[in-house]
Amino acid sequence: MDFGEVLNAIFQHGGTVIMAVLFVIAWWQDKTKNNELLENNTKMLEALTESNKNIAEGNINIAKSLDIISTNLVTIDQKIDRNYEVELRGK
Repeated sequence: MDFGEVLNAIFQHGGTVIMAVLFVIAWWQDKTKNNELLENNTKMLEALTESNKNIAEGNINIAKSLDIISTNLVTIDQKIDRNYEVELRGK
């Protein structure tokens, strides 16, 4: 199909052909943009998933630390009570 035939088709069918071509072009561009957006969203979701895993591990570590601190405080309290009782007996 040469340029003359294309012009002839446009003149015969007028706006219909032009609108159809513009529609196909717009559809193709939208499809390309949507694919790029989907890829970007997938990458962001992967990054957020990794971040959530790190946060969860951090929370587990904090819970373990709090448990150790709590255990140590109980031990210290028991030692204080024993020392206090020893002092009371000694008086």
